[in-house]
Amino acid sequence: MPIDVPVPRLVPGVTGAIAVVALFCIPPGAAAQHLVEVRGADTEYRYVDWSYTWAQGPVADVFYVGVPGSNEFNLGGGYAVRRGRLVLTPLAYLVVGREDSQRGVKLALLAGFEHGAWKVLSFLGYYVPVSGGVDAYQVLDTLDVTRRIGARWEAGVQSGFFHAGGDWNPQVGPLVKLNDRLGAWAISYRVGPQREFRVGRVLTF
Repeated sequence: MPIDVPVPRLVPGVTGAIAVVALFCIPPGAAAQHLVEVRGADTEYRYVDWSYTWAQGPVADVFYVGVPGSNEFNLGGGYAVRRGRLVLTPLAYLVVGREDSQRGVKLALLAGFEHGAWKVLSFLGYYVPVSGGVDAYQVLDTLDVTRRIGARWEAGVQSGFFHAGGDWNPQVGPLVKLNDRLGAWAISYRVGPQREFRVGRVLTF
């Protein structure tokens, strides 16, 4: 039986950990690349992202994330810095929300690490309000740890949290990915104060 505790009104999906980090796997000197990611969940969470990564490292990213009572638009980018198998990308976004006259700035750090069959992806963001009725929040969406199984599959664990006004919404659960020539499918089931079954699709071109 789910625990009945307050869940923060905003649960941003934040710029696709799968989406942007997948681009970082491009070898040095490769051509620039577009990436589109779409997510949906049984909690009425929805997410659409477009990102573009230049071979030299700059990243442009635009995404929309919505949950009941919140529609948030993020416009920004950053720069990918590669250190061996580790890729760190600081990001900054201008944020506009449809509700509560939300206006602000989101600072984020995206990290990716790959060794052998193992992959780790992480996105940590901090929203700073400029005006409107949405308070500051912090979000970890997501911390993914997966292991490659065969040529196309990955399996592992996905976790994250949302923190605002002293309230936390931690989640953790299994994650499965299927890679193909167009991109990847991802399915996760996260449990915590809020349970969520999520499906995502990434396309690269």
